[in-house]
Amino acid sequence: MKICVLGSGSKGNCLYVESHNSAIIIDQGFSHTELLKRLSSRGLDEGRIRAIIVTHEHDDHIHGVGVTARKLSIPVFGTKGTLQGKKGIFSGDESLVPIESGNSFNFGSFEIHPFRVSHDAHDPVQYCITSGKTKISVATDLGYVSTLVEQRLRGSHLVVIEANHDVEMLKSGTYPWELKQRILGKTGHLSNRNAAELLFNLNKPDPVRAVLAHLSEENNRADIAEREVLDLFESYDCNLRSLLVALQDKATPVFDI
Repeated sequence: MKICVLGSGSKGNCLYVESHNSAIIIDQGFSHTELLKRLSSRGLDEGRIRAIIVTHEHDDHIHGVGVTARKLSIPVFGTKGTLQGKKGIFSGDESLVPIESGNSFNFGSFEIHPFRVSHDAHDPVQYCITSGKTKISVATDLGYVSTLVEQRLRGSHLVVIEANHDVEMLKSGTYPWELKQRILGKTGHLSNRNAAELLFNLNKPDPVRAVLAHLSEENNRADIAEREVLDLFESYDCNLRSLLVALQDKATPVFDI
């Protein structure tokens, strides 16, 4: 499998996953033109994309879905709540395929496992994706790590996990108190510490490969998020297999797993 986080943050999220020369993207939160630019920057071919898999209807995850689905003539998979929650982006010409959390489905060489998360959206899900013996998982936009979430992520060869904010930066920052409460709440976003603790729990029996994603531009920094994770691991004298921070304005390197 080839995996690339094409961009991650409040201005647009998209994850590219390829196997056997065909690909899917999870979310498409920026313009179609920007999608093509990001793909080209990493030598990836938009002609291989066969479907868009959507996590939830917030604009930074679904803004470009309708246009991309029409341009590439590909289906869009998402829960009914997600697809109905953002009807305005669809013209009626797209192939919209409703899915349910907890019900796996096959698409091409992929087996896709949607699982429920706690977030302030209509029926949001995140995904585990397997192809052959390889498993990758994405878990961004969730307020807390449930037992179900940890179980679903276990055994992944790559985990793309939210590290949205540094708690102290958020508390002392300029956001209105109501927004701070929402971010810190059970239907908000994971902090750096939350991400570090989850990765530490997943790092057994084999070291995990991880990408920190969905960093807040105002309430976090890449070096702070990375340091929080590494400090926790170093305090227990153990290591991850690898750790990378996904950024808003450019794609990560392509992981070949």
